[in-house]
Amino acid sequence: MNGLGHLRRCIAFSELFESKGIKTQILVNTDHDDAEIFNSDLKQQNWLVQNQLETRYEAIIIDSYRAQSIDYEHFKQYTNHLVAIDDDKRIEYPSGSIIYNGGLGGLVYQYEVNRYKKILVGPEFALLRQEFRENRVEKKINQNIERILITMGGSDPLHLTSKMIPFYRSEFPSSQLDVIIGPGFSDFKEEEFHHCPYLTFYRNLDARSMCELMLRVDLCITAGGQTIYELGKLGIPFIVIQTAENQKGNISGLIKSGVIESYVDPSKGDFFVSLSQLSQKLAIVSARQKMSTELKMIFQIKSLDIVGSILN
Repeated sequence: MNGLGHLRRCIAFSELFESKGIKTQILVNTDHDDAEIFNSDLKQQNWLVQNQLETRYEAIIIDSYRAQSIDYEHFKQYTNHLVAIDDDKRIEYPSGSIIYNGGLGGLVYQYEVNRYKKILVGPEFALLRQEFRENRVEKKINQNIERILITMGGSDPLHLTSKMIPFYRSEFPSSQLDVIIGPGFSDFKEEEFHHCPYLTFYRNLDARSMCELMLRVDLCITAGGQTIYELGKLGIPFIVIQTAENQKGNISGLIKSGVIESYVDPSKGDFFVSLSQLSQKLAIVSARQKMSTELKMIFQIKSLDIVGSILN
């Protein structure tokens, strides 16, 4: 695993198993030194190299873009239920394994039904951390955009956050701007923005604090990863920026479901033009209300027993 979105998924899986009385452990091979900010039983280990396990497990769930087919085959001998978390039909996984592609990306890719034991795909399988699954607060859609959240993931590999702060200060000068600074941010200097009014930076937010912050904002600017499912469950209107190739499935699913018509591609020369057009569209309260309603309908997690689907 690398990337905090992957870690959030693993924690959500762990919470689901623990709720059924099944003990879990998360092995983390991470690029970040501060994965301990998550309140979970984590063990940091390069499991792709140190892959000898001490016992068999009821289930082994692998969330990785680095593991290859041979690695999955190796871990398969330690369990009857090997689960491959897949976002974009990355590789051919071992025969008899379980494919998990929860969320909108699962609607885009076709998997070989005869090859795999089970294929768990679609929004009903979306993984959310407990604080988001159990949230009961109804999001109020304000007439104006009074508060904007920018969250570009754990590392912001394209360094977009520092570019979007002055853009949104200009685009919505009287709105509060909340900015998440991930643990993997490099070359980001908060002091460069101390002169900006109505600007607050956040670091190391736990799930509850993140959920509460999301519910306070009127619009979120986000990468196309795991965060869109948390925003979707809460009904928070958002603009998607594709920051990685593996986000295409999520974004295609959002378009296919009718939630969004377009997204922002930073590799295109019209980045700020696209960002401005989408922002002004969602400045209209009826557009945000429509998006919020559609998101809550799609992400009505119906307590589907993911654990039972894996183990039975």
